[in-house]
Amino acid sequence: MADEINELAQSYGWPVVYEADRDFDKAKGREVNWGVTKQVVLGYLESHISNDCCIVAVGHDPELAERVMRQMDDDLQDEIEDVSDLLRAITSEDNPQRLAQALVRVGFGAPRDFDQEFFEAFRKAARQNDEYRVRDIAVSSIAYVEWREFKPLLIEIKADDPEEQVRARAAIVLRAYEAAGM
Repeated sequence: MADEINELAQSYGWPVVYEADRDFDKAKGREVNWGVTKQVVLGYLESHISNDCCIVAVGHDPELAERVMRQMDDDLQDEIEDVSDLLRAITSEDNPQRLAQALVRVGFGAPRDFDQEFFEAFRKAARQNDEYRVRDIAVSSIAYVEWREFKPLLIEIKADDPEEQVRARAAIVLRAYEAAGM
């Protein structure tokens, strides 16, 4: 999908300002940023876990970033997964591998504003799933959602998840939340 978004960005005259390819050893997917203006960047993120992607517009001009996202929503409407389908995927999936992939998609596509149903689905996956790798991916995916309501959950996970890897991931996401001012 990066190529399709690149074509869109180029049609708007937005140059690539950053690009990094997958690094499986460092658990990173593909990332591309286009400079909309000096104040706003359109970013593309692709998960190494699920091969799903998302786009975000960020910068020092929130109104322009919001307009860019609305334009992308219009331009890519046939490519965007419905929010209700995302929620259904993490509340009804029992297979750990497919649940992990769904959690990444939901992290990318969750509503911008807090949603109790999504929160509960993430909480259940991050705290109650028997498979530690699912819990780890749930915690990782929370980093993309950025709801303040997740902070107490992350603190709990950091303090008492039975797996060191999951506790360490919660600490990393907490630091990212703090760096973002949350």
